[in-house]
Amino acid sequence: MRPYKRFFHPDDLEASTMGYSVLSKYRTELMGVAILWVMLFHSFDLDMGLPVLEWLRAAGFGGVDIFILLSSMGLVMSLSRREQSYSAFMARRAGRVLPAYYLVMVPYTIFLVLTEGAPLSALIWNASLLYYWMRPAGAFNWYVAGAMSFYAITPACFRRLRGSRHREGLTAAGILFGLAIGRVLMVDGYWYAMDVAYRIPIFFLGLLLGFYVLEDRRLEGKDLLFWCAWLGLGAAYLLYMGKGPYSDYHPLCYLFLFTTVPMCFVICWCFDRLPLGWVRRFFRLLGAHSLEIYLLNVSLFSRVELLRRFVSFGPSNRLYFLLSYAANILLALALHHAVEALGQIWSNFRRTPREAA
Repeated sequence: MRPYKRFFHPDDLEASTMGYSVLSKYRTELMGVAILWVMLFHSFDLDMGLPVLEWLRAAGFGGVDIFILLSSMGLVMSLSRREQSYSAFMARRAGRVLPAYYLVMVPYTIFLVLTEGAPLSALIWNASLLYYWMRPAGAFNWYVAGAMSFYAITPACFRRLRGSRHREGLTAAGILFGLAIGRVLMVDGYWYAMDVAYRIPIFFLGLLLGFYVLEDRRLEGKDLLFWCAWLGLGAAYLLYMGKGPYSDYHPLCYLFLFTTVPMCFVICWCFDRLPLGWVRRFFRLLGAHSLEIYLLNVSLFSRVELLRRFVSFGPSNRLYFLLSYAANILLALALHHAVEALGQIWSNFRRTPREAA
């Protein structure tokens, strides 16, 4: 029989304690969870069968908050690994996002021009990423323009946080700044800009988590207590929503400021401790192709009425959405490979003149 003290060996306790690095370890899987949640949100008339599932589906825009959190966290780690100029940083981000975006956006915008009377200038607005701020007819989905806007301010925010001994205080200031900006935009009626404004606080929170991952910070008692209290604030906010004369200015979106990080930790714990091998591999597949899945989901697969002329399966449409999700994922895989092939062709084209010289 093993000695009694073996059950309380310090090494076992340390091994059982998660650290912030678990967010990096399962970053791709978390993105897979996020993109599936967003797909459910975009399935507006999908009958989930149970009220709690309906609520979860309707709250699926919270998947975007997961994307923003993990993206800003990853950018901190990227900037820490290599010194790079601002132009090189933005070029790297554009190279990862824009090829897939253009391959989807251009034919989709042409479709809108030919079928819905969108002006041909929509191609210029969408290609320049100014569509989100100018709101022309035929504008594409907001996410790419919003993500590139966050990328544009990341290096400056990174340098400020890296050189500070008060990162938590600066992060709190950034969160309050984002909440203040959102409040002003809502009160003044600039609702079209809220997709980005809602995510400013979670962006700053992700930057802080990126430094925690780099420091290999552990999730010990003080941290767990903070995130439990943070989640409690989210519960209080949920109860507060819809009350008072300014209830319209307490949207559900801000709930995810309080719930996204605890939710990610719980999901990571499940991936780390439960026998979810094939489930984890499935979400990893989705996460690795989340950008392509998203682009197709908000363009081609948003044309539900058009697609249902060819496939329809009754009032709940569950089978329709199951098939559309499968088609969405398969086309995203094909798009990903097409982008890689075009990138390889471009690399060979640029290398050939130098080799010839």
